[in-house]
Amino acid sequence: MGSSQLEQAKNVQVLLLDDDDDLREGMKWMFETMDLPMEGFASFEQFRVRLDEYVNSTAELCLLLDLRMPDMSGLEVFAWLKRSGYSLDRLPVIFLTGHGDISTAVEAVKNGAFDFYEKPTTDQRLVERVKQALQKSGEFLANLEVLKQWSERIDRLSPREREVMFLVAKGKLNKVIASELDISMRTVEVHRANVFEKLKVRSAAELATLLSRLSDRLGFDQLAGLE
Repeated sequence: MGSSQLEQAKNVQVLLLDDDDDLREGMKWMFETMDLPMEGFASFEQFRVRLDEYVNSTAELCLLLDLRMPDMSGLEVFAWLKRSGYSLDRLPVIFLTGHGDISTAVEAVKNGAFDFYEKPTTDQRLVERVKQALQKSGEFLANLEVLKQWSERIDRLSPREREVMFLVAKGKLNKVIASELDISMRTVEVHRANVFEKLKVRSAAELATLLSRLSDRLGFDQLAGLE
């Protein structure tokens, strides 16, 4: 499969927010000749009403964001994205900047932007950097899929199995779990075996590591303080 076919197969979308009509047209032409679909927006409002459509899609994303715009600056848009809870891994941001704004753009990168490029931006290096940003977005999506799979496995546990799962993950012995839940040791052993089988883990340590990594994303309050 050629590189252009690969890009199409991967389902990618480059977004551009810039009030310069000529720049948007030129950038769209450049990226689409590289088989990288681009949608341009002249204003924040146009961008805002379409954003969730893209974020909730399966496309790998990258946002090219003009640092200086008349109604709402790129920095203000960037701050809004972060304040609104949009992941900069899902939507990596590359700032487009003039020569006098380099220091501001560098500061934006320190605050989570993926990169910045000085206008004019008809440069193959920008295309390559956008491809790297798209790859980062793809990795985020892949991680989401893994979390979804684990969540589905955990959802298959009974309420009692979930209780046992959390106590096992915290390193408690079967006899302690039996005492805390007021059930027999044999029942704990059965639930423990079911948990290991359904989650496809082999030890309490492996279970603890897994749940610790998933706790923030899946809302496991029971794992507070779990190492």
